[in-house]
Amino acid sequence: MVTIVGELFFVTVTEPVIHPLVENILATRRTKLPDGSDVSADSFIPRDECVLLYEMIAMCRATRAVEVGMAYGVSTLCIADAIHRNAQGEGTAARLVSIDSHQSISFRGAGAHLIARAGYSSLLALIEETSQAALPRLVAAGERFQFGFIDGWHTFDHALVDFFFIDLLLEAGGIVVFDDVGYPAINALVRFVLANRDYELVKTNQYLDPRPLGLRIRVGVKRMLRRLARTDRDPSEANTRLFRTIELAHAVALRKRGGDRRPFDHFERF
Repeated sequence: MVTIVGELFFVTVTEPVIHPLVENILATRRTKLPDGSDVSADSFIPRDECVLLYEMIAMCRATRAVEVGMAYGVSTLCIADAIHRNAQGEGTAARLVSIDSHQSISFRGAGAHLIARAGYSSLLALIEETSQAALPRLVAAGERFQFGFIDGWHTFDHALVDFFFIDLLLEAGGIVVFDDVGYPAINALVRFVLANRDYELVKTNQYLDPRPLGLRIRVGVKRMLRRLARTDRDPSEANTRLFRTIELAHAVALRKRGGDRRPFDHFERF
């Protein structure tokens, strides 16, 4: 919303309203199982990342989304709620595919039950298999999505496979959000995508910098020395500057600009 007072312009950014069931879990760190029992919830995204999901889904106007990793369903409900709002506005149906091979075992169905409690079961397709098995089938079936969320197994190879297939499923202009970018493997994956694929950085959610002042000074000195001793094994200067914006990020949103037009031997250091 823009308010005009005289010749001054004020832009008011309205934070999205998060589903009350999500707010309750964030506040209490508790959730319910399908049998009605109340249990501790110890694995879910923080509130600022919930806001990020709502904002990015509103930005790309997604009504179809795919997610790797459901756990207790906090991210799942945020995504379902956000795409449902878009679908209502467009008079169409929302669809969310969530892939979590541990939903019934490790999480005792808590995530899927949260979606049922919110009344969104009809738009959710839960696949209880590994993402490396499920995602290729979605590609083969011709599925298309406008939003993706990657929060699965946090090794570089697994996360890269998740991104590879979600990229094939994602429409141009769609957005993918990476969780836990503070993990070295996920941070490296985001750097790879920014350097080698036609994606642009949309937004980062940052950790507060926990490093002591002395360490931050040493890091700054090392960066300066590295610039003086650059080799062809280093990322380009432009990419190096870009990568610094995600050094302390815990979540990153990237927009897909277009299809993959790289030559077969393309490689940019990251």
